[in-house]
Amino acid sequence: MHISDISTIYCVYTNLLINTMKKTSKFKIAILVLIILTIILYQIPIQKDNFFELYGKENYASKSLSNFYKKEPKTIVVDNIKWTYFATDDSQKKTILFLHGMGGAYDLWWQQVDFFNKNYNIITYTLPAEIDNLDDVVTGIKAILKKENVNKFTAVGTSMGGYITQYLLKKMPERLDKVVFGNTFPPNDLLLKQNKTKSKVIPYLPEIVIGYFREKSLKNKLLPAAHNDTLLSCFLRSLPFSKKSFINRFYVVIDYFTINPSNYKYKRVPKLILESNNDPLIPPKLRQEIKELYPDAKVYTFNNEGHFPYINAADEYNKVIKDFITDNDVKSAIESVIDDYFKGRKNANITLLEKVFSKDAILMYSDNKEFHFITVNDYLDKVKNDGKKDIHTKIIDLDQKGNMAYVKTLFQYKNKTYIDYLTLLKNNNKWKIVSKTFTEI
Repeated sequence: MHISDISTIYCVYTNLLINTMKKTSKFKIAILVLIILTIILYQIPIQKDNFFELYGKENYASKSLSNFYKKEPKTIVVDNIKWTYFATDDSQKKTILFLHGMGGAYDLWWQQVDFFNKNYNIITYTLPAEIDNLDDVVTGIKAILKKENVNKFTAVGTSMGGYITQYLLKKMPERLDKVVFGNTFPPNDLLLKQNKTKSKVIPYLPEIVIGYFREKSLKNKLLPAAHNDTLLSCFLRSLPFSKKSFINRFYVVIDYFTINPSNYKYKRVPKLILESNNDPLIPPKLRQEIKELYPDAKVYTFNNEGHFPYINAADEYNKVIKDFITDNDVKSAIESVIDDYFKGRKNANITLLEKVFSKDAILMYSDNKEFHFITVNDYLDKVKNDGKKDIHTKIIDLDQKGNMAYVKTLFQYKNKTYIDYLTLLKNNNKWKIVSKTFTEI
C-alpha cells in the first residue's frame, strides 16, 4: 500500500468520527480514531513496485533484467537464517562476489552479472533481514562460498557492501584475489553521529512512514545526483523494503572495526576505490578518509553519477572493474619470484635458486665486527651442502616502484631465525633478486 492510501483510510474513519460524535465527547473520539489509525498504520506494509510496469521500455537493460529473473536464485540456511543468493555455477572460473548496498538485494547487480558471467563465476546475495552485525555477515558469506566450492575470489562491494568488503579483507585476506570498495566509507563514527536521532526514532515509526521518507530521499537527493535517470528511478522503487531489514542493516554499517592496511597480509591484496564526485550519501570527509586509509589503492572517480553508478553508468562501471581485474598485478609477479626463492632454499633446489637470483647478485651480512660479502655461487654451494631444511617462511613486507622492488622476508629454522632484505630489479620482463642482506634475530 502506498502513502496515498492513507487518505482513503482517513476518510473512512472521519465518517466514523461524525457518526459517533452524537454519543460521546470529541476528545474521546479523537483519541479513539488516533489509536485505530496508528494500529492500522503499523499493519500496512510497503508494496514493491513492478519494475517492468514502471519502466515501460524494451531495451538492453530491461531485457537483461528479464533474462536474469528467469534464473532461479538459490538458498542456504546458516544458523537458522535463510540466505537467498545467485550463482552462475562455474567454480572452475575465477569468482567475483558482488555485495549490495543498504537498500539492495541480489538482483541489484544484474547488469554486472550479464557483462561478466561469460568469463567469470558470479555470486551475489541478499543480506537477510535478521542480520545485524559484520561477523554474522561473514559467516553467511563463508557458507555460500563453501557450498559453491569457491576458495579464492574477488570482492566487489558498494556502499554497505563496500564496508563489508573491507571487513572481508580483515577476516580472510588470504582468500581475496582483489577487492573493490565502491561508493563507500571507512570504519568511522560520523555516520552514527549524523543519524543518532534518526536511529532512536525509526524503530518506533510505522513501516509505511519510513517508506515515505525513503521516497522523499529518492526524489530530492538520490535521483537528482544521477541526473534523474529513469532506469535507476524505476529499479530503486522496485526493490523490496522492510523496516526490520532497514534497521538491522544500519547496525551493520555502524559495526565498528579496526584494520592496519600497512600489514602485508592486507597490503598485498590489490585494491580499487570507486567514488562519485557528487555522491549524496557518502560525505566528502569519508571519501577522503577511505583513500587515506588505503594509500596503495587505485582510485577511479565517476563524474556526476551519484551513488549508484553500477546502475545508471553501467557501461563505464563494468569497464573500470574489468580493467582492474584483468590488469596484471606486479605484486603477484614479485611474490612468485619470492615463492620460488622459498621453495628453492627449503628443497635445496639449485636450479630454482639460479632462476631467481641474478648471476651478479650480492649477498651480505655483518657480525658486528666487519661486513661479509658472499657470491651467488658460494651461497648455492652452501645450500647444496646443507641440503633440504624444514623452514617456516613468509613475506613480511613488499614495496615496488617501477622496475625496482624491496621485499622483507622471514626464515624461521628450528633453532634460529633470519630476516632477509631483498632488492629485486626487473629486466626483460623478468624480476631477479640482485641483492640480499640478512641477519639473525
